[in-house]
Amino acid sequence: MEAINACPHHGFDTWLLVSYFYDGMSSLMKQLLETMCGGDFMSKNPEEAMDFLSYVAEVSRGWDEPNKGEMGKMKSQLSAFNAKVGIIP
Repeated sequence: MEAINACPHHGFDTWLLVSYFYDGMSSLMKQLLETMCGGDFMSKNPEEAMDFLSYVAEVSRGWDEPNKGEMGKMKSQLSAFNAKVGIIP
């Protein structure tokens, strides 16, 4: 939304922006989006669609970030395992 709000002079209609965004998504991402919204995403009115995309952007921010505590724990366990079996890193 920030990029859209930063360039209001471009004059793109909201429905067109939503359509461009949706058409540029992979099949897997479209399926995920459809599942998250509970149905046909493209049947939403443009404002609802943009609001939903903003919501998805907000809740998905941490999806690809590994839990640092878990990563540290896993590294420690791997080091302990390697020490037990005599593997030198």
